[in-house]
Amino acid sequence: MFLDTFMSAPQSSQAPKPDAIRVLVVDDDPCTVELMVSLLTDEGFATLEAHRGTEALEIARREKPELVLLDVVLPDINGREVCRQLKDDPDTAGVFVILISGHEITREKRIKGLESGADEYLSKPVQIAELVARIRSFIRIHEARQALRKANEDLELRVNERTRELRHVNETLRDEVVERRKAEEQLKIYAGQLRRLSRRLIETQELERRRIARELHDEAGQAMTVLKFVFNELEDMLPPDGLERLDDGQHSLNRLIALIRNLYQEIRPSILDDLGLLPALLWQFDRYTTDTKVKVRFEHDGIDGARFSPDLETAAYRVAQESLTNVARHAGVAEAKVRIWADGHQLQLRIEDQGVGYDSGQKRYKSDGCGVPGMSERVQLLGGKFAVRSQPGAGTSVTAAFPLQLPQVPNIENNGLSQE
Repeated sequence: MFLDTFMSAPQSSQAPKPDAIRVLVVDDDPCTVELMVSLLTDEGFATLEAHRGTEALEIARREKPELVLLDVVLPDINGREVCRQLKDDPDTAGVFVILISGHEITREKRIKGLESGADEYLSKPVQIAELVARIRSFIRIHEARQALRKANEDLELRVNERTRELRHVNETLRDEVVERRKAEEQLKIYAGQLRRLSRRLIETQELERRRIARELHDEAGQAMTVLKFVFNELEDMLPPDGLERLDDGQHSLNRLIALIRNLYQEIRPSILDDLGLLPALLWQFDRYTTDTKVKVRFEHDGIDGARFSPDLETAAYRVAQESLTNVARHAGVAEAKVRIWADGHQLQLRIEDQGVGYDSGQKRYKSDGCGVPGMSERVQLLGGKFAVRSQPGAGTSVTAAFPLQLPQVPNIENNGLSQE
């Protein structure tokens, strides 16, 4: 029997709300599943049921629940293996998994369960109050993730809206050049203002990223530090039979710390501000290879220990980041090459792959401020040159050249390299 203490759980008479968090209950005992569903429904959750590991994987991949209560001992696939497959699948990697067992409850078994990717590991029989408390803790983490994701989406939406507005103004001004040749000087003034606004928009985006990353680092980091101190104090206060449960809590806390650290580093890597372009690129390539399995062959010359202007370092970092993202998405290769070098006058960056390529004479990307148009705009706003060269079956090359002496006001004329 899964939970002896669930026998007194009342039957729910209310259907879950349409936006209720979905919980997949996996156990080979139908009575256990029925009792679990009753309890979770009473608590306001929407429930799904599975009695075998393969069935659980199929339902999880199709329905994508937010939480899985997973029995370790199942008739076909061990619960730890089910958990590992869920965490390895990008579509279900974010699912919160609680492993539950009445037999495999030794410290070694629990560690193996957590190493398979489980977020919690509980022993049968589970007390109702403890299980509800664990689920409520998950809800808080889930809501925090949703809030961070919503904040990032809102930021991107505001940036895209501003970018579209500026591009609309730019198109209007270009029409004025054709229709009113006599207003050429005034048009140059307008174009210069537009360039300054575009540059300010990019600066504002980076400042907002830096602010969000700093708040995650300072506020969330401080809270996590306090929790670690509390856990350390509890280690001296708890009796020996409570230390295993404390280990579970410390493991979950460490996972949350890693999640928050990854979030603020992805939004704005502090290493770029603290150590400069070369260390930031090396850090980026390491994460990129880990996430995409695409190796980066890196060559550099003349930038060891060098620091450049913050605008230049940010632009070069973003060009490398966006170009490698396009390699992973479109090129279909296992390796990319990045070369960066500097002399007394300019910094140059080249990203190459030997992938499928495309006809660069045709417009491939929408001008929405992202991808190639966004990289080109970043480079040209700093007085630099930007080029993309590609042919079907012959790979793609992205080149950016930045002057080390940045202009105060970018020129209206197109100073970029043409696409070939």
